[in-house]
Amino acid sequence: MTTQCPECEAAVESRTMVLGEVFPCPDCGTELEVTGKEPFRIEPAPKEAEDWGE
Repeated sequence: MTTQCPECEAAVESRTMVLGEVFPCPDCGTELEVTGKEPFRIEPAPKEAEDWGE
């Protein structure tokens, strides 16, 4: 299955990705998260906040 990167619209294939997996877009490098398997959906991954050693 294939979908498009929400940032650059590059084609992204599901291959063996699992729900919740975070990976970089092969074209623009944006961190993406798998949010659905059937149909295959991806969204920009949430940014992790810095904990500054707390």
